[in-house]
Amino acid sequence: MKPLRALSVSFVLAAAPVVPAFAEPPASSLAGYVAADAFRALIDENEEVVEVNLEGPILQAVANSKSDGDAESKELFGKLKAIHAVIGTVKGPASEALALVQKTDQKLASAGWQRIARIKDASSTVSVLTHMSGDRIDGLVALIFDTDDKELVFANLAGEIDLNRIGEIGDRLHVPGLNGVPGLH
Repeated sequence: MKPLRALSVSFVLAAAPVVPAFAEPPASSLAGYVAADAFRALIDENEEVVEVNLEGPILQAVANSKSDGDAESKELFGKLKAIHAVIGTVKGPASEALALVQKTDQKLASAGWQRIARIKDASSTVSVLTHMSGDRIDGLVALIFDTDDKELVFANLAGEIDLNRIGEIGDRLHVPGLNGVPGLH
């Protein structure tokens, strides 16, 4: 999960100098948006933390960035409206973070989100869910928690997402679990 931290920081730094040219509705109004606040509250600020908040014009600047490549990046990220991630070590008991991950997974599934991957073993939980509007995916959430090292990953992509490119988005953002979803390659 360390590569996700490094790449996330590079996305934030690449987008920092951009000034928004137009106003868009807030990401919180998007159907595929999930708030990161509860996850952010669990993170120990005295440990390594990565937080990504890319929306609207800043996200589009990343998509259009020459340093990030080419038309492929624009195609991959161009229809996204927001990327939010919180990655870090949990400050309290591991059971609280695990409960939040499970509660969020269940809440999203109950609200119509489709679980496309779920991995659970003795020490870790991974859940990837998508939100559909009609026949298109407009939201993706990755929830990852390792009880041994107490590392928590929350990632949310809101906006139009090409289902056939979820693995590529996962590779570009180093989000574990997205490139291993069966049938999506």
